Amino acid sequence: MNLAVIGMGRVGLVAAAALADFGHHVEGVEIAPERVAALERDQMPFYEPGLQELVHKNQQAGRLTFTSELARAVRHATAIFIAVGTEERATGEPNLAPLFAVSEQIVRCTHDYKVLLIKSTVPVGTAARLRAHLAGVAPGEFDIVSNPEFLREGSAIENFLRPDRVILGGNSEKALALAREVYRPLYLLETPIMVVDHESAELIKYATNAFLAMKITFINEMATLCEATGADVHAIARAVGLDKRIGPKFLHPGPGFGGSCLPKDTRTLAEMARQHGCSLPLVESVPVSNSTICPQLISKLEEKMGTLRGKTVCVLGLAYKTETDDVRESPALEFVRLALGAGARIRAHDPLANDEAAKALAGKKNDVSFHASPFTAAEGADAVAVLTEWNEFRSLDLAELRAQMRGNLLLDARNLYDPNDARRQGFEYLGRGRGTARSSSLVASAQG
Repeated sequence: MNLAVIGMGRVGLVAAAALADFGHHVEGVEIAPERVAALERDQMPFYEPGLQELVHKNQQAGRLTFTSELARAVRHATAIFIAVGTEERATGEPNLAPLFAVSEQIVRCTHDYKVLLIKSTVPVGTAARLRAHLAGVAPGEFDIVSNPEFLREGSAIENFLRPDRVILGGNSEKALALAREVYRPLYLLETPIMVVDHESAELIKYATNAFLAMKITFINEMATLCEATGADVHAIARAVGLDKRIGPKFLHPGPGFGGSCLPKDTRTLAEMARQHGCSLPLVESVPVSNSTICPQLISKLEEKMGTLRGKTVCVLGLAYKTETDDVRESPALEFVRLALGAGARIRAHDPLANDEAAKALAGKKNDVSFHASPFTAAEGADAVAVLTEWNEFRSLDLAELRAQMRGNLLLDARNLYDPNDARRQGFEYLGRGRGTARSSSLVASAQG
């Protein structure tokens, strides 16, 4: 099948490469000619494990091409995936202007039947609004299918090729049959393919992300309570996660959730409800609770150091999660901003995100330096804060790290280390809800 994917961002490029790997002929549309030229040379605009190899493989096989000419790609395609950004406005609503503009271009440049599959994250009612709008724009025959994505940065290729489920929203049997044919390779894997109405498909994405954000927030609140009571959050998380109704995933305390989806989608869901005359107090509370975690971490350091003014803090991890260079709404960057506001100097290291973090913190460059290794970042530091759970941080030589420092504080915001091991290497250890050292060690041993 001939397909077009509009928008070569993190969602669109992964979708284009993966759909080509299904055996379809895919043309990826990117408005900037220089980005098209870079993609044709297998130069990726962002880091995603396995993406460069998948793009190269399918370009070599002749199944994947790139263009800046939308009209040409659309004319050749039977189905068109729209994966343009819907960035959050100041009001909390997503900006749907790019989606409507691209859709207009599509229907204006073709007169034969097309199916538009919306990958962009959009609020309830968008498909209906878009259909009504396009009906007055051009005479071409088209249908819309709501097809939300559930890709996790760092495992997006695997998520697309072997998804938990595929959601198809619509009311046209012709369009839904074509969409099923696009995803036919997944039937061999017995992937659940749910067919629902547009409104349900649009809401499923927001409900999923809000629930994951809520789960992360819950275990972080439990970590705070554990610190006040002496209980161990790892024991709590393990016991709660063993309940099959709950499950263990996303029950890991840390500096809070971030990235391009969970914060934005949780806020948008709350705003969407308000616009429909509903109140979602649980959902509304999640971003508020999440915003308290980094200030708590800064307070932990200040309790031990008296003040951060004039002190040097080594920050290990800047991306909002591992296996990505994405720093959008990263709690690590929020921690850095708060520490700078308290008068600290920052020496930072991230395996992938140094450059992106430097752009995000460009106005603070006199007080932040970026380093190629954890050990050079720790030179002369009064404290080390571990904020992203990169695997290379799990196996750090703590004795060498301590030797590079001036002080001895280790703020382990991801609970990567055994508190007793850290103390044996000369650190004063600060974790997240770790309880007694004995309890933490027993749980770590039980987990493997």
